[in-house]
Amino acid sequence: MRVCIISKFPPIQGGISSKTYWLARGLAEKGIEVHVVTNADCVEKEYRIEDDSPEPPPNLTVHNIIPDIPWHIPNSELYVPRLLDKALEVVNKNKIDVIDTNYLIPYGIVGYLVSTITGIPYVVRHGGSDLAKFLKAGMFTNLLEKVIQNAAAVITDEKNKALFEGINPNITILPRYIPDERFFFPSSVSHKMPTFAYIGKINHYWKYKSLDKIADIFTKIEEDHSLLLVGQGNGFPKFKEYIENSDLKKCELKNFVHPANMPSLLEQIDYLLYFSQDSPIKDFSNTVCEALWSGIPVITDETFDVTDYTRFINVVQEEQILRLDLDNTKSAQNKLNMIIREFSGSSRCPAMINYSFDRYVEENLKIYRNVQ
Repeated sequence: MRVCIISKFPPIQGGISSKTYWLARGLAEKGIEVHVVTNADCVEKEYRIEDDSPEPPPNLTVHNIIPDIPWHIPNSELYVPRLLDKALEVVNKNKIDVIDTNYLIPYGIVGYLVSTITGIPYVVRHGGSDLAKFLKAGMFTNLLEKVIQNAAAVITDEKNKALFEGINPNITILPRYIPDERFFFPSSVSHKMPTFAYIGKINHYWKYKSLDKIADIFTKIEEDHSLLLVGQGNGFPKFKEYIENSDLKKCELKNFVHPANMPSLLEQIDYLLYFSQDSPIKDFSNTVCEALWSGIPVITDETFDVTDYTRFINVVQEEQILRLDLDNTKSAQNKLNMIIREFSGSSRCPAMINYSFDRYVEENLKIYRNVQ
């Protein structure tokens, strides 16, 4: 079978890019010929992973769109025609059987157009922000309904299936992401003092990630610890200015890492900081998923919905999901100081997964075979 995936891909940072990387790799390892069509090389420097990337498996080929286009009026990046042209080239040269698209705009639109032109069936799947910013907001309604309606299959999850049921009956429920347990598992690394880490984008609206509250809380943590902030984005200069003007002393800033290097990054940390109360888009997180698979406790707030993950991994909530009151800085500081005092070299918990990466890849393959 030959599959063309039209999607974000490293060196683009983010959940969709990472999911696509691991799925494409898993498919290629099973002997599927995988072609990824992407605009990854055009990503803005603020969201570009500069980390070393591994060689792809033999069956996986990444095709980037043309890097430059002539200036024109009104000017635009023309991502849809650039992706469309490259995808048509790839499907025609490689006798593609199925097209998979991840994220509605522009990749789902491009998949719809390629399928309309060539007759090759396409699958559409989504992220979180494309639903919130476009589909739920009623933007591009006529176009997106066509994209969803004409897909051979719509891949979604239990939480979002109602959005698609009235548009396309061919809905398949799959996990949004399953980490590969060969790489994401509880390590036996021991640390002298605990390392807390935030891993994610630092956008213009960086306070939506409660990064200001993280900085405020950690300024008064008296016990020995390390704080690692891994991220980039167009809000990074403002955030850096914020922490430089605060009393935050024990803080290390680090750039994005390639998805393949995430397991080694997680080995360096003991607690993942992930807060959702200030975010207008509360959605599934790859990073939380990878942390839980790696046995790393998640420090979060009361709005965090752990059921997005407990369908696929058993979680001992009192040990692995530690909730802070972000609106009570003193209370949060006291709880963190207690966590540090009780730290004994490792915070890792057993990973009791009940949905394997191999099963996840096979379920995707089943969809491809059904739509051919």
